[in-house]
Amino acid sequence: MSLADLAESPDLPASSSSSSSSSSSSRLSLTIPTSLLILPTTAALIGLSIGVVRGGNRARLRFLAENAHRQPKTVQGWYFYTKTRNYRVFFGSLRSGGKYALGLGGATAGYVLVDESLGWARERMFGARGDIRHTKLRGDEEDEEDGVYRKVGWRKGEVMWEDGAVAGGLLGLVVGTAYRLPRPLFIRSVLMGTILGGTTSAMQIAQAHIGKLRDEQERAERAVAASDSNASTAATASITEEVGPALVMGKEPEPEPYESAEVTMAGVSGDVEEGRDWWTRLKSYFGA
Repeated sequence: MSLADLAESPDLPASSSSSSSSSSSSRLSLTIPTSLLILPTTAALIGLSIGVVRGGNRARLRFLAENAHRQPKTVQGWYFYTKTRNYRVFFGSLRSGGKYALGLGGATAGYVLVDESLGWARERMFGARGDIRHTKLRGDEEDEEDGVYRKVGWRKGEVMWEDGAVAGGLLGLVVGTAYRLPRPLFIRSVLMGTILGGTTSAMQIAQAHIGKLRDEQERAERAVAASDSNASTAATASITEEVGPALVMGKEPEPEPYESAEVTMAGVSGDVEEGRDWWTRLKSYFGA
């Protein structure tokens, strides 16, 4: 296409802008649940700490068992013996910690995904229960105005404990099948997964209830503060209306007259005359 063709077709920029806007509006959005960011990370940290402790102890005992028949006899030998043992313990701790962290973090991430998927499917089939809400990120303008901060998830309603129980039971079933556990341990893993999953969902329900109470309290406090500010504004306006006309006319309020108190000097004059009479008699007594 030449420059002349571009000049003759003025509708080309509009069509390109419309196509770009349609492509931008048709973008896919991925919602990541808040639990998927918190629970697997916490589980990975716990697994890392457990793995470091267990791996370090295991590596130390293995090194002692392997070198029990060849104990060093010199100072230099003990130095290299201790140095090698510390290296073995360090790398064994890291290896075991990474394995435990990856295992617990992955299992918890799978549990969260199954839990959210079950909640989403349940709402699609039977409808949402409880407080129906839209998925909003923390920091949205509407949420900031309302003072409500909701967790991001695939559910529109409240969390139900049945979702967590089913997800935990499925996780226990997968773990028991993958490790080929005996029947008693297999049943125990399924029961423990179900109980722990239901407990996790119950804790989320309690957290949501506490957050709702806190939001209601914050709304009430903001309403009281707004009413107090409105009352103070109204009082200021009324005072301005009363004092304003007098200030505009340049009149100052006249002071109220004070009643003068009458002071009786009769007693004072009598005392003065009595003092003079006494002094005169004293002078006449001495012949002055």
